[in-house]
Amino acid sequence: MNEEFKNQLRKLALQKVDQITQSLKEETRLKYGHAIRDFFNQFIEDETVFQQLYHAYKKRTSFDLHRKHITLSYTYEDTSHTIAFLDKRFSLDETTFVQLLSNTIEITREVLPLGSIVELDPAYFKPDKENTSPSKVVITGRFIAPQGYHSYFPYVGVVYPVGEVKIGSQIYFTTPLIKKVIHQGYTDEMEDAFVFLMKQEFIVEKNMNSIEFSNQDMKKLQQEMKEKKKVGES
Repeated sequence: MNEEFKNQLRKLALQKVDQITQSLKEETRLKYGHAIRDFFNQFIEDETVFQQLYHAYKKRTSFDLHRKHITLSYTYEDTSHTIAFLDKRFSLDETTFVQLLSNTIEITREVLPLGSIVELDPAYFKPDKENTSPSKVVITGRFIAPQGYHSYFPYVGVVYPVGEVKIGSQIYFTTPLIKKVIHQGYTDEMEDAFVFLMKQEFIVEKNMNSIEFSNQDMKKLQQEMKEKKKVGES
């Protein structure tokens, strides 16, 4: 990802931060709006900050983090999540806090191009019960929104080297399931433009998330997979 494209994504992420901030109740917006903007402006180039904050949120663990000669603290109490940095702080409800973190992570992180070959974590995807080694998958599509869901899959692919041997054998997956990138596909300015437009449409305009950040859609998907498995076994 070249620096110019990274800057475009950072600007888009800040646009989404402003959009979320403007949707807050007036009292909360007036109290914390500037601190929220300053925090994301300060750390938008450091994706590690947002990844670690999201991890801490999932683990319900308060922590201190030192980045760019700045100490930031994250604490939670009941449904209130608080970040303090420099001489500033802001507290948000869980929904807003997660939305800010997840959208920033999604917009700024790299999207692998078509033709890339990846290994998926065998703990989550096994082509058969006896196979415990990572499966190689060729990425054949990105930004797939299943009907009936308000979230999307960043990737869809087929098993390497056999491809799509039958209808419905495509594999939908998210970034955390990628264990290793074996080969990165071709990319150019058209690829960057496509990724930017998809992130702008899905995340900024339609307020969609990658399915990894949607507990409701993940539970729905898991239930559908269980039902399909039962039908296949009967």
